[in-house]
Amino acid sequence: MVGMTPIRPTAALLPVAVALAALALGACATEVHDEMPGRAQAAPPAAAQSGGLKTLRQIQAEENVRPTTPAPQPPPTPPQKLSDASQAPNQPPPVRRRGSSSPPPPPIDQPATPALPAPGSTQGLTDRAKRDLMSPEVDRLRTDDAMGRLDPLQQRDLLRKQQDLRQYGPGPLGY
Repeated sequence: MVGMTPIRPTAALLPVAVALAALALGACATEVHDEMPGRAQAAPPAAAQSGGLKTLRQIQAEENVRPTTPAPQPPPTPPQKLSDASQAPNQPPPVRRRGSSSPPPPPIDQPATPALPAPGSTQGLTDRAKRDLMSPEVDRLRTDDAMGRLDPLQQRDLLRKQQDLRQYGPGPLGY
């Protein structure tokens, strides 16, 4: 280790060291929490800006001094026409409703829209479609059974399908 020169901070490293020190001090600072997000907060009193630390008793005493009732708000003014906008530049913008973008429901005293008639039943159409799909297969099984080509399992299937076919009502020929 003979002949080594000590490392000296140069002009380039000094701002980096200052920034790191500031960052470390900022991390040690207490957390600021906004109790009412979305609203503008009033600036703290000048005494609080002086930088002195307050004790818990001082903070509680200040909170007890504050009035608990909210300040009375001025009555809302009716909305003005666009031509009057140049006359009242200090008026706050209109309040936007929050929530659904759909229009509000109609007032109760308006007559309701007439009710639509109930749609007709489609059960008959459904039964006819099922019967039309099953009929060719049942006819083929009947023909095979008449010729003696069905085994006992196929005969059981034929009986089940005939029962299902009867469930859907009479066919176009009445059986």
